[in-house]
Amino acid sequence: MSRQHDPPPSFTVDPQTPSRRVRHQSSLEHVFNFTLASPKPTREQSTDAYALYNEILNDCEEAGLFLPSGDDADGGEKVYLHNLFRALVCFCPTHPGRINIVRMILHGLFCADKVSIEERSLGSILPLARTWRTATEHERQPIYRILETVAADFLLGFFVPLCAQASATLHVSGILSPPTAAATISPSQGTPHRLQGLQRTCLLRDGNRCVVTGHLDKEVFNRLQRRGQTIPGTFGVQTQAAHIIPHSLNSVRAGDALTRGKTFVWQILNMFDSGISTELEGPLIDSPANAFILATELHDEFGRLRCYFEEVVPGSYEFRKTRFATTLSPAADAKASRLTFVNHEPEETRWADLPSSRLLKLHAACCKMVEMAGAADYVDWAVGDLKRMEEGGTLAADGTSDVGMLLLTRGLAGWGGCVDGAWSDVGA
Repeated sequence: MSRQHDPPPSFTVDPQTPSRRVRHQSSLEHVFNFTLASPKPTREQSTDAYALYNEILNDCEEAGLFLPSGDDADGGEKVYLHNLFRALVCFCPTHPGRINIVRMILHGLFCADKVSIEERSLGSILPLARTWRTATEHERQPIYRILETVAADFLLGFFVPLCAQASATLHVSGILSPPTAAATISPSQGTPHRLQGLQRTCLLRDGNRCVVTGHLDKEVFNRLQRRGQTIPGTFGVQTQAAHIIPHSLNSVRAGDALTRGKTFVWQILNMFDSGISTELEGPLIDSPANAFILATELHDEFGRLRCYFEEVVPGSYEFRKTRFATTLSPAADAKASRLTFVNHEPEETRWADLPSSRLLKLHAACCKMVEMAGAADYVDWAVGDLKRMEEGGTLAADGTSDVGMLLLTRGLAGWGGCVDGAWSDVGA
């Protein structure tokens, strides 16, 4: 959709003291079973949809509706509904994705049982959604309850699995010598070998350094020291190949079906940026374009959506932390305000792609959404519960467990995800 037909909304965030909260009801998986095979909205329809969406969120703000973080008494930051749904639209990385989010929410709130999947156009949705403007406070209560359910499902079905799976990547130790290109990442290799090959490739491409701090991989640093070589201004740190989109979200073996929870995450990613899944299908999830070398301290922060790379000009980035970022050692400080990814492979054998700007933009968008929504405590609470399940032997250490179903069995939410839709069909 062109910029002309998709005017970006203007939102402000001003959290307030809650006056009440609505109760959670059963999951609305039909809301998220969302295909976008509908007529392109007109400029007038898009403008009206954004205005109505903003009006509903303004009313949510006035009502002080929120989701608590874990137990009400745990002191965590509350997730205000207006902040969450504004964040989804404000930071969606594509213009078509923004109107798709608005259309999805309006359909779920007002006409999920009245407008068929095949007819989910704004032309069909808006006449029913406009009834909000004349609804009484009593008539709005069921809509508030639906909105709270959708918010909980978005957090528990998308952001929590995204963070939990990011920290479930199998650990692979550093390397000391570069492999050949043909032997680095092969679709026929098992997961441990593929990850080991990715670690080798990224270390070689990134100059054996953390791309943020500039410090050398510890094994490489120690080897140089044994040879009597020193590099001023750097020292050795433990490093890992950090996936931009988590390795554990995909199946890397031909014919393997994605679990229910993972399918839902891919649906939302595809809604944010249509067709993004095609870049990461199967073994492509472990391609150099989806990874780079980070100090271990930063690896978890990146995976938990607490830091990101903001592209300021094509090919040049600023490394930024959210307000929820953990205080780390000085060794985790960025080496410069501007970072550029460079391929350090020998020119004659250079083959690895640089980290994808498209994937980095998508990751940055998710970080900003969590920050603006004030959802870090909520996500951490749920991820922590999953970690305790892992320690108790319920959650597979390699990230293959279905996070959505685990959340369901633990009673964290009535999250159902999308069962019938195909994630490759979600997009505009």
